[in-house]
Amino acid sequence: MTEDIQVLKDKLRRAEEMLDLLFVHNPDGILMVDEEGSVTVNPAAAMIGNPGGAQPTNLTEMTTAIDVFYADGKTKVLEQDVPNVRAMRGETVRDEIYCLRSPNRDHDVYVQANAVALGGKRSMMVFRDITDRKRLEDDLALRTSDLASKVAENQELVDRLRVALDDLSTPVLELWDDVLALPVVGIVDTQRSVQMSERLLKEVTDRRARYVIIDLTGVDIVDTSTADRLFKLSRAVSLLGAECVMTGIQPNVAQTLVELGVEFGTLKTQRNLKRALDAYLARSAGRG
Repeated sequence: MTEDIQVLKDKLRRAEEMLDLLFVHNPDGILMVDEEGSVTVNPAAAMIGNPGGAQPTNLTEMTTAIDVFYADGKTKVLEQDVPNVRAMRGETVRDEIYCLRSPNRDHDVYVQANAVALGGKRSMMVFRDITDRKRLEDDLALRTSDLASKVAENQELVDRLRVALDDLSTPVLELWDDVLALPVVGIVDTQRSVQMSERLLKEVTDRRARYVIIDLTGVDIVDTSTADRLFKLSRAVSLLGAECVMTGIQPNVAQTLVELGVEFGTLKTQRNLKRALDAYLARSAGRG
């Protein structure tokens, strides 16, 4: 019997040592509530919760000794909503974040808490200090927000520059009271042809133009698609009741158009912008 008692004592000692390791020396905070509502905390919980201050003996003291807030750091947690009490109601709390504010500390501490019921009115909460991680996450969120704001500002600037560039690349000039000119420079792709058409046709309508000059002096390369877009634009201008003339067709462009077999139809051309304007003024004078 003496030997059996010694064996039991050894087991009890090892169990106490294990409890000491799991509870006393655990780096995470542990807060336990027993059947009578008494609170027991391990050293880590005391250090995280209220360092240097009186440790709570019940839940009421715990929520009055320090202020407990939700993760936003503004909304206070009521006593009936702390993880231990929720666990006693049958809830399981997993990885919820809280903010602890103690008069014995000059900064807030953020913890990640888990709580479970232990049977009856007993419960246990284990929580870990994640203040440094929270600061890094907040700093990252702030930097991400600033970066997103700068990206948005840059995108707005790019959009404004694109609009300005479009205006410069497709300027519609008013040469006379009812005479408009569209100087075309560079390559006319699908997107640009749409912009040119929309802007020119709007200007023809708004200004009630009767004569439109499309100047191709700045166009060095023309393929079938480009020619088709330009001729469709000319026909659209004519449908609005304005006469359309193309000027400045370069020799190599003219040769390319002939080789491509482009049908000119009723398209009117002039050597340059000056000739086209002179022709219009002469006709206007004749009508006068």
